[in-house]
Formats: sequence, C-alpha cells, structure tokens
Amino acid sequence: MIRVSKVKSWDKLLLLDYKLKSVLPYVNLNQEKLQVIMDVNNYIKDNYMKGYIIWSNFKKIGAYIIDNQELDLLYVEEKYQNKGIEAKILKKIKKKIKRVKIRTRNKQAKDFYINKGYKIDYEDKDIVYLKEE
Repeated sequence: MIRVSKVKSWDKLLLLDYKLKSVLPYVNLNQEKLQVIMDVNNYIKDNYMKGYIIWSNFKKIGAYIIDNQELDLLYVEEKYQNKGIEAKILKKIKKKIKRVKIRTRNKQAKDFYINKGYKIDYEDKDIVYLKEE
C-alpha cells in the first residue's frame, strides 16, 4: 500500500539525499557538482516543508516537492521504480501542479512525463520545464 505524508523536520536529510540522487547523475563537471550540492542543500534547508514522503507500508521509499505549483522533485528509490508508484503519485498531485522541472539530461524522467501527457514548455542546457497538454 502506497501512502503519502507531509515531511517532518527530521526528513530534511532524506529529502536532500533524494534531490541529489535526482540531480547529480546529470551534472558533468566536478566543479559544477560542488555548486549543485551547495544549491540543493540551501534549497532543501529553505523549502523542505514543501515536501512529502512516499511510503510503502511502513518504509519511506521516496519523496516529492511542490514549490509554487511546480513539481521540483519526484523521486522513488531504485528498488521501487518502474512499479507504477511514480504514476500513482503524479495522478494524485496533478491538480496541484502547473509544470514539472527536471534536468535536461534526464531522458528517463523526460520520457516518463511526456508519456503521461506533458509537453516541453521550455528547455535550456540544464533544465526542462514541462506542462500538461
């Protein structure tokens, strides 16, 4: 059974971990990675209360963050990916978001959202914004 709960202050490190796992694989240079780590750390410190924890039974398996009607993070631990959990969460939060933000190089995420009816709204070398068609 999948359920969602509002993030608690003690979940900050978990959110930081998930956000970094969703970003760092798509950053090239080590110098850029250090900047991204600092930026993500500051973002989570200031915005963690906008997050939600995804649970499977009694285990935390992922999280999402909605910031100003923008889905900034939807992460499910690798062991639980490709089981429809991401799709269930997206369906549940669809009315709360106007667009989705992902890394440009994250082809898997881009394909997922396009498959779910989103289209590219804006794209630069680092970030893609998608919105529902």
